[in-house]
Amino acid sequence: MAASQPDAFARAVHRFATAGKLDAARTMLNWDAQTHMPAGGAWARGEQMAAITEVSADLVGSRAAGDELDEAEAMASALAPDERADLTEMRRTWVHTSAVPKELLAAKTRASQALQAVWRTAKPASDWAAFEPGFIELLALTREIAQAKAEALGTSLYGGLLDEYDPGVGESMIDPIFADLAAFLPGLIAEVRERQSGWPDPIPFGDTPVERQAAMAHKLAIAVGHNPDNFRIDAAPHPFSVPHSPGDVRFTTRYDLANPRFAVSATMHEAGHAMYEFNLPREFAFRPGGNARGMTMHESQSLSLERMAGRSREFLGWLAPQMAAEYGGDPARWSVVNVLNDWRRLDNGFIRVNADELSYPLHVILRYRLEQALIRGDLAPRDVPGAWDELFTKLIGRVPPDLAHGCLQDIHWAAGLMGYFPNYAMGSMLAAQLFERAIADDPEILPALARGDFTPYFAWVKPRVHQRASLVSFDTLVRDATGGPLTAEAFKRHVRRRYLEEPLA
Repeated sequence: MAASQPDAFARAVHRFATAGKLDAARTMLNWDAQTHMPAGGAWARGEQMAAITEVSADLVGSRAAGDELDEAEAMASALAPDERADLTEMRRTWVHTSAVPKELLAAKTRASQALQAVWRTAKPASDWAAFEPGFIELLALTREIAQAKAEALGTSLYGGLLDEYDPGVGESMIDPIFADLAAFLPGLIAEVRERQSGWPDPIPFGDTPVERQAAMAHKLAIAVGHNPDNFRIDAAPHPFSVPHSPGDVRFTTRYDLANPRFAVSATMHEAGHAMYEFNLPREFAFRPGGNARGMTMHESQSLSLERMAGRSREFLGWLAPQMAAEYGGDPARWSVVNVLNDWRRLDNGFIRVNADELSYPLHVILRYRLEQALIRGDLAPRDVPGAWDELFTKLIGRVPPDLAHGCLQDIHWAAGLMGYFPNYAMGSMLAAQLFERAIADDPEILPALARGDFTPYFAWVKPRVHQRASLVSFDTLVRDATGGPLTAEAFKRHVRRRYLEEPLA
């Protein structure tokens, strides 16, 4: 018996790692679809990605896969702790995949590829009528999948979708944190607006050529710690990074001629995602236990760079002269005070990815509530534009001028990513909690950021988060790294300190 155990585990590892490699290939096809594929290639790309989805589902959702896991689990005591953790994640993957017929998964892949192509033209035209038919089809498929997952996992419909992206971060954790934020943020935003009303208007940065912004993006990626031999940056309408490809680091940003800050923020954000992927343990590459520990953890790593470090006074003190040298023009616009004035200024906009640090969680809460209603069947697709505007006005206090600035602004619903949005705000909470502990543990982190050096920060976070991958639970990882469970308290301390206590000059 002892001799057969490693064989059973090894077979399971091979099976699930093969599926992981196929998923990595699928994400690379999606990267190409968002960056280089001609618009007319959407149908063929949907078929290619659907085929990979079906083959992967056969590998890890079949009865044969379940039998292999049964055999390996019967002898799990002979495995090392990390191997047992990997086996646990294999079982979780099997439960998710076996719960849903592969034909349904493939149909969703095809529908999402088709709807993303529609979204690219419907968004700028604010054309819900063009988007709605495909959304109705994709939502119906998503609800079928949610039902199957909920029955297998013993969760609500929406909880089944959440668990796919964020195991360990369910509605019972999200709801009280979001309620806390919805009660706390409007009052704080009013206080900060009152304070900022006395600030001078920032000097506009002015138009900045795309090629100079691209050069700055490359410089920032290197400053963060990426190796030029391992990464490339492309442009895409919605910035993203490519997971599951160890050593092949690809992420995108978006260049706005009149707003160079956006490219800086997007580059820092995606570089943070990419560093997490790059630092995952190579010995568990492509295996479930070697994946990132869910999307809240992933988002915490991007926001730790973009917001906690990237909008700190220390880092902006380094960044301002870098931008002056790269972008040129009136030196006054790149002074540290002017950059701080612009970076810290609360916005009056409507776009989530451009939102200030205080309004951002409210954008996410809006999407979370609408998604729950859509999945429950309480909100019909035809009523989404009106429901969006009503809830946006309630939470944020203004009405979007059109659908491009409202319910069509994100690619996520076109991509079928229901249950994904909550991680953006939960990741903000975790980024604040991790960064607060990091700078308490290592006082050199902030002075290093003032030199554009992220080495001390990554020396702290890599062993505590990155290299643990999915080999421990979300709650264990958070408690081990920060000393307690995830709450909104560190975030609330952070934003009060940054926006009400830190001086501008």
